Amino acid sequence: MKRIILISCIAILYTVSCFAQKKDGFVSLFNGKDLANWTLNKEGGFEVVDGELITKSSGNGFDIYTTKWYGNYIFRFEFLLSERGNSGVFIRCTPADQYPSAGVEIQLLAPWTPWRDDLHCTGSMYGHVAVTNRPDETTGIWHKMEIKCDRSIITISVDDKVATMANVDTVKTLADMPFFGAVGFQGSHTNKPNQFAKFRNISIRDFDAEPDYVLKGFYDENEKRRVLAMEAAVNLGATMIQPLTRLISDDNPVAKSCARQALFDIVAKASDSQTSEKGKKEVAAALKKSIKNASVDTAKDHLKWLSGMIKN
Repeated sequence: MKRIILISCIAILYTVSCFAQKKDGFVSLFNGKDLANWTLNKEGGFEVVDGELITKSSGNGFDIYTTKWYGNYIFRFEFLLSERGNSGVFIRCTPADQYPSAGVEIQLLAPWTPWRDDLHCTGSMYGHVAVTNRPDETTGIWHKMEIKCDRSIITISVDDKVATMANVDTVKTLADMPFFGAVGFQGSHTNKPNQFAKFRNISIRDFDAEPDYVLKGFYDENEKRRVLAMEAAVNLGATMIQPLTRLISDDNPVAKSCARQALFDIVAKASDSQTSEKGKKEVAAALKKSIKNASVDTAKDHLKWLSGMIKN
């Protein structure tokens, strides 16, 4: 009887855990067993030991990146540095063999060197934006870091306290920073034996998978970010047809134009010969429902025209 109760409790806890993860939008990126979801630049830079992702002294270029790319998100993880641990986090980057071409780095650095200032310490956007609230940098213990990329606003928190916040539109050295790319960890490059950085509990909440967030991007003043919002809408597919239909009747001409283009791209993608029948039917059903609910004739006519693309 006790065994049955124990199994039931475990099942309930598992269900609750899965529901919590789905509810808060975070998805685990590290299973504690292997490097699934990640790509190594060079072999030997990272390994999985006892459920932790570890990088030891190996030199520049031994970095690891997510196989999926992201634009707007919250990236969370825990890290532990050795006495002279030296690593970092790349955000919105294009993977490359050598830093700095890999992208913007959020620094992770043990407090061992006297010349390490607020522009190059843990939590800083290395060489671009200094920390305004210096975090605890004690080595040998686990710390939490959260990096939030919300269009032009980057917020970095350590142990639940904001260390750095920046509007990339106002930082000259970040003028060419991309708004979409991989997330990565920098390989340890202390160049001293037995130094390392460890990571665990790595997860991400992808804002571009959330329809309401994506729609707000259609009003962004920055053209590149509007394009990314449109691409995110297309990736979401049928679920975006009704919200976009409402948007094509909006007073904002830019948002309206973007919505019309996104709708066209969703339908064009659905009509492609490579798209599954299930995907086509979902888009066709969403169009039919939106035509029925559309309150503006111009919107209704546009949807009818788009609907014809799938039929053909």
